[in-house]
Amino acid sequence: MRAYQELFGHRDARWPLLTSSIARLTPGMILFGILLLMRDVGYDYAAVGVVTAGHQVGIGIGSPIQGRLADRFGQIRVLLPDAVLYLLGTMAIAGLVLAEASPAVLLAVTLLTGSMYPPVTACARVLLSRMFPTGQIRETAFAVSTIAVELGFVVGPLAAAGVAVTAGPMWGVIIAGLASAVGAASYSTTGAARAMPRREVGVRRVGALRSRGVRILVLSIGLIAVAIGVVEIVVPAVAETAGRSPAVGSVLLAAVAAGSLLGGLVYGGRTWPGTLVQRVQVLVSVMVLGLVLMAVSTANLVGFGVALFVGGVCLAPTMICTFQLLDDNAIRGTQVEAQSWLQTSVVFGIAAGTAGAGAVVDLGGPGWSFAAGAIAVAVGASIVNLRRRSLDPDATPVLGSVERRGDAVAGSLHTSQG
Repeated sequence: MRAYQELFGHRDARWPLLTSSIARLTPGMILFGILLLMRDVGYDYAAVGVVTAGHQVGIGIGSPIQGRLADRFGQIRVLLPDAVLYLLGTMAIAGLVLAEASPAVLLAVTLLTGSMYPPVTACARVLLSRMFPTGQIRETAFAVSTIAVELGFVVGPLAAAGVAVTAGPMWGVIIAGLASAVGAASYSTTGAARAMPRREVGVRRVGALRSRGVRILVLSIGLIAVAIGVVEIVVPAVAETAGRSPAVGSVLLAAVAAGSLLGGLVYGGRTWPGTLVQRVQVLVSVMVLGLVLMAVSTANLVGFGVALFVGGVCLAPTMICTFQLLDDNAIRGTQVEAQSWLQTSVVFGIAAGTAGAGAVVDLGGPGWSFAAGAIAVAVGASIVNLRRRSLDPDATPVLGSVERRGDAVAGSLHTSQG
C-alpha cells in the first residue's frame, strides 16, 4: 500500500485522479443502460447490439480527433464543450428509445453522441505521465487510472440497474451522460489540468499513428477488446436464458470488473519482473484461457459468475502495461491523440463484439459467442508476440521520443516544485 500512499500524497496528482474518476462511471453505465431501456421498450437483441455498437463506433471515430485537438489547443478547451454535447446526446437517445424510433435513427444518434464523448481518461493519463515520467510511482499512477475504470465497470452496471428499477430505465442513460459531464468539468477545474501545455511551437504536426509501436498496440488491443464487447451482450443473455431478468446481468458484469479491479490493485502495489512487453505477452495469453473457462460454464449462473471473475483478473494489468507502452512509443506532442487512438481501438473492438454477439445470441444462443472472442484475443496476443521488438522504445527509436521524454522530465520537475 506504500506505493498508493505515496501517489495520493502528491497534491497535484490527487485531484486529477479523483475528479476524472467520476467520468469513468459512464462507460460502465451507458451500454448497459441503453440495453435495459431498449429491452424494456421491446427491441430485440440484434437491434440492441447494433445501437450500442453505434455508440462505441462514435467514440472510436471522435476520440483521435478530440485527442489531437486537446494536444493542439489544450485539454480544457476540448473537454468542456464535449461534456455539454455528450449529455445532450444521452438525453436524446433516451427520448428516442421511449418514442420507439427505428434502429437506424437510434444508430445515427448514438454514433453522433459517442463522437462527442469527452476524452477525460486520455487527458488524465497524459497528465500523470508528465508528472511521473519513470519509476514505480508512474506504474502505480497508471494502475490507479485503470483501477478507476474498473470501478466504473463494477459500479456502472449496478447503478444503471438500480436507477432502472427505482426511477425507470430512461434515467440510467441520462445519468450516464451526467457523470461524464460532471467528471470532465471537475477535472478541468484542477490546477494540474489547467497547467497542461498545448503543443509547443515548432513541433511537427504529425499524427500519433506515425509511430510503429503505437500502430501495433492499437491493432492488438482492438482485437483483444472484441471479447469485452462479446461479454457485454452475452452476459445479460445468459441470465435471460437461465430464466432470470436481464438486470441480473449487471451483477455478472460486475464480477468481470471486480476480478479486473483485484488484478489491478495487486499489480499496481508492487514491482514485477520482466519488461512491459514480456508482461503483456503473459497476461494476454492467460486471458485466452479465461474466455475458454467462461464458455464452458454458461449452464450455471454461480459457476459462470466465478468464471467471469477469474477471467477478468488479467484485464487491468494488461491495460496498465499497455498504456505505459503507448506513452513510451508516442511521438512528442501527440500523447493525448495516441491514448485516444488506443481508446478508439478498444471501442471499435467492443463494437464489433457487441454487434456480432447480438446476432449470434438471437440465432444460436449465448455459448457460441465466446468462441469468436477467444479467437480475436488469440490473434491480438500473436501480434504482440511477433512484433515485441518494435514495442521496445529503447531498441527501436520512435520519432520524437527522446524529446518527448525530456519534456516529461521537465514537466515533472516543474510540477514537484510548484
